[in-house]
Amino acid sequence: MKSYIVSLFLFALSMSTFASEKQDYKCFINSTDGDRVVFYRWEAKEIKLKMATLVGRTNMNKKGKKYYIKNVQECVLINQDFESSDGQDIDKITLH
Repeated sequence: MKSYIVSLFLFALSMSTFASEKQDYKCFINSTDGDRVVFYRWEAKEIKLKMATLVGRTNMNKKGKKYYIKNVQECVLINQDFESSDGQDIDKITLH
């Protein structure tokens, strides 16, 4: 009986860990530095909240200049394609 309870506990623990597993996302954004694709690692259940909090954040471009995120067009898993053709075009020229 004791081993059954321990097994059940470990199973429940592993399921909660799986549910909160982080995944890699790419987002097509409009910024003060132009349209671009940026990369993030988030928990799957928090993607809508994380997308909403991106607007107004500052990032740095390759030259060290700060830019502000004005709008988030869409975010997808890193191995998926964007729905918009603009997002797909910029994704093709972005290093991953």
